[in-house]
Amino acid sequence: MITIIAKFNVLSDKVDEFIKQAIAVTRETRKERGNLSYKIYQARDNKTQFTFVEEWLNDTAIAQHNNAKHFIAFLDAIKSLTDGDIKIEQLTKVPSIFY
Repeated sequence: MITIIAKFNVLSDKVDEFIKQAIAVTRETRKERGNLSYKIYQARDNKTQFTFVEEWLNDTAIAQHNNAKHFIAFLDAIKSLTDGDIKIEQLTKVPSIFY
C-alpha cells in the first residue's frame, strides 16, 4: 500500500470553489480500481490550507489515477484557485507491532 499526502494552498476568495472541485474529484477517484482511501482535510487554523490523504494499492493504480480524465480536469480547474506548488509526499508503512 502507498500513501500520498498532497498539500494545497488556496486563495482566500477561492476556498468554496476549491472545495467544490475537491469533492467532485474525490467522488470519481473513489470509484477507481486500486484506490483504497481518498480524504480531504482543511486546516483548522488556516482555512486556505488543504491536505489530501490518499491510499493506493500500488504504483499501477497511482499511474492510472494520474492519467484519469477527472483528475486531469481537477488539476486544470484548480490552477486559478491555488497559490504556489502542490506539495506531494509518497509514503509506505513501516512494519511494526502497532496497527
